[in-house]
Amino acid sequence: MTDATNWYTGSFKNWSIKALGSKPTADQLEAIHLLGLRPGKQALANAMALRPEGVTNAQIIQACGNPQLNRMRGLIADKLVKREPVPMTGAGHTVYKLVLTPKGEQRISKARERIAAAEAEANVTAPAKPAKAVKKAAAKRKPKAEKRTSEPAVTIEQFADDERRERETRLPDVTPITDGNAVMNETPQI
Repeated sequence: MTDATNWYTGSFKNWSIKALGSKPTADQLEAIHLLGLRPGKQALANAMALRPEGVTNAQIIQACGNPQLNRMRGLIADKLVKREPVPMTGAGHTVYKLVLTPKGEQRISKARERIAAAEAEANVTAPAKPAKAVKKAAAKRKPKAEKRTSEPAVTIEQFADDERRERETRLPDVTPITDGNAVMNETPQI
């Protein structure tokens, strides 16, 4: 598995420990990613909340550019994490500190198992056939049949000719008139 901090090198380059506190660890970032958050500002804000000191809204805004609390609320509502009560900072800022719940830890372990299974499946190669078996199999193969191109049963020209002949052989539509003379039905011209 790749190091989760690789996604955040730009954010970590100008990280001010005095203003933002400690950087989230690779384990904290990986845990947030395995809970379903894609790498980005929301994942960074939630990983900062997993730190022992938690995170304030001012720190989130300074690190991410905007408040990023919606996904945090979603994780709490899904009971993947729970918010631990922490006293306000000296400046009166609310501190958001998250702790993984057993449900969250279970989801992370299942995600790790899926990733391990996918990596193991990718590393498995098909056993190679002996060289003689390959030659025999190639000799037994039948030559490929030529592909048939399906030609239309009737060409456009034949269809047009058939339509023309049918129109010519059709009898005109005649309606009897009361005086005994037959008149062709034509649409009146307006």
